[in-house]
Amino acid sequence: MKSFLFLFFLLLNTETVLAQMSYISPTKTLNKRSYQLGISTDYFNSSTRIDADGQTQDFDSGESFSRIQTEVSGSYGLIDHLQISGGVRYRQNNSTVISTLTGEAENDVSSGVESTFVNILYAFPTVDRMTYALEGSFRFRTFSNQETNATGQGELILGDEGNDYGASFAATYSSRTNNFLSGKVGYKNPGEHISPELVWQVEGAMTWRYLALIAGVDGVSSLNNDPYGNNSTNKPVFYTGSTFLYHSTNRELIAPYAGVNIALGETWRVEMKGSQVVSGRSTDLGTAYGISLIRRVEKIKANKTDKSFKEYDFEATVTQVSPKKGYLVIDKGISEDVQKGMKIDFFEFDYVGGNILLARGIVIEAKSETSVVKITQVFNAKKEIKEGVLARGSFR
Repeated sequence: MKSFLFLFFLLLNTETVLAQMSYISPTKTLNKRSYQLGISTDYFNSSTRIDADGQTQDFDSGESFSRIQTEVSGSYGLIDHLQISGGVRYRQNNSTVISTLTGEAENDVSSGVESTFVNILYAFPTVDRMTYALEGSFRFRTFSNQETNATGQGELILGDEGNDYGASFAATYSSRTNNFLSGKVGYKNPGEHISPELVWQVEGAMTWRYLALIAGVDGVSSLNNDPYGNNSTNKPVFYTGSTFLYHSTNRELIAPYAGVNIALGETWRVEMKGSQVVSGRSTDLGTAYGISLIRRVEKIKANKTDKSFKEYDFEATVTQVSPKKGYLVIDKGISEDVQKGMKIDFFEFDYVGGNILLARGIVIEAKSETSVVKITQVFNAKKEIKEGVLARGSFR
């Protein structure tokens, strides 16, 4: 665990290359040799509980349940369109119940590493602004629960026992204005004593380069195949405190959510999310809040003529274009160390294809805040070089 965290923070402090995007759709993979690292924390507070028959079971006065989870994760682009991810999740449960013997509130806490996970995501090439992807996941639970004693008491469990695995299919439509609509559906086996489930998600996003507004719905539908459905007396008994979240029977839930993503500089972004479980069975209704800090470093293969990845030190924007497209003005100059003779690459940036190399040029005049670039090579004659196109250069 210590070595994993050391590697995580070491990578966070290495030099970066290309520009950040405020939103990553469920079907977008990292480019080859690119990586993403993140740390996220979410807090869930139960407001009431729903039993296996769909009946509300309110908390008694003084009872409560809350959960805090922190996850450290990393992803790497094995090849274009294929990425692998992995990470570790730490969990803490806090339960307060009213003792049937004393009538007093009893507080129980369970905490520890809940699981490690690995998943693989493959995205098919985008066609007509639609991108499709397949994902497989496996989560290894690092704990085991102790069954309760004859009095029904025991240690508060950390979660559901048994490994979690599944597969899903996702599709994303991207509009020309960089807005997104995504859907995902998949099969999930969530643990040893729980019915397999159908998990689904619908998500929409309005995105800009440094800001994204997101809304969606997460859902879980049970396949109603609980291992002990016809013989519940043989089901192991664990102490779950005041929550119905764990060790449930044929659980289901619907949870709308909304979020804001903010890109910070070239490679960092912050994601903030709030959700509300509004209906279900064998679960808790309640509110969750989460925040993530993510670093994504995309190494873009500029063109088939390039045999290796280019690395850039600065990024600018085209502000003027000559009538014949032979000369451009960018919004960086001597104050940003842009000098005459520097080579500049020009990219079309979108959230579907990422970065498409349009042309290459050389700085022929550098002023305090702007520079004039002469185009020397055109790589994509079908794409127009216009105001707003990204310019990237290197000091090396």
